[in-house]
Amino acid sequence: MFLVLVVLHVGSIIAWMGGATLFVSVLTPALRRMSPASRGEFVLSVIPPYMRFIGGSSIAAAVAGLALYAYITQVATSLAPSNSGLIYIQLGAVVTLIVLLIAFGVLIPTSRKLVGLLKQSQNQAAPGGDAAMSAQAGNLQKRPACISELHSNHVRIWSS
Repeated sequence: MFLVLVVLHVGSIIAWMGGATLFVSVLTPALRRMSPASRGEFVLSVIPPYMRFIGGSSIAAAVAGLALYAYITQVATSLAPSNSGLIYIQLGAVVTLIVLLIAFGVLIPTSRKLVGLLKQSQNQAAPGGDAAMSAQAGNLQKRPACISELHSNHVRIWSS
């Protein structure tokens, strides 16, 4: 059981961090070089499944981590960390909680709003409305990049 939980926890973290690294190092620079029309099309087709992947892998990592912690402290107490090692587990849990709150409080809602605005702008080509919508979409596009960079830094800190 211990090995299964470790594999689930570490595998989920690798998926979560790999997704964040991909976004920061590949997708964000590529989006900057695209034309506005191509960028909108790309965001509409890639961001929704990407956000589902990030949301699922982050929740899986947190749940597997909690299950692993419960297992080593309640069932297999011989595997429990010493007092000096416990602080790292607690610190990791707090940082993970903060990053999850940012992801589910800012990143995912912003992405949903951005996708909604882009769909709305594709459906209606009202004169004058496009400029305001484009400005709002441009501002929203900056948020996921900033949050993902913060997320990636979290990965780099905890994987070293």
